[in-house]
Amino acid sequence: MQIYSRLDVAGNQVSMVRTSKQHFDDRGRIVQPSDDPVAPFAQVLFDAVENVNQLQQNADELEEKMAVSPEEVDIHEVMIASEKARLGISFMKTIVDKAIRAYNDLVTMR
Repeated sequence: MQIYSRLDVAGNQVSMVRTSKQHFDDRGRIVQPSDDPVAPFAQVLFDAVENVNQLQQNADELEEKMAVSPEEVDIHEVMIASEKARLGISFMKTIVDKAIRAYNDLVTMR
């Protein structure tokens, strides 16, 4: 941020430079970036479900390796992967429950 002194400013107009894509353009409209960084809610939800699924699959693979050849896998890695999967499933269940509760509240609100 540039600080102007009294000597730098003449009159009541100060030239400003647009430094962010969220600033207004010359016509007074908010400039939207060409590639929208905000993903739709459904896409975020599907990505979260896919991530939880991948965590569960990784934990299952490590548990199978532990059963077949325990010397190749560290028990700590298995437990960490299992807890990550359990925590992800728990969060996902909480999100689904809250979404269903919100939907039911909207339906009964009429």
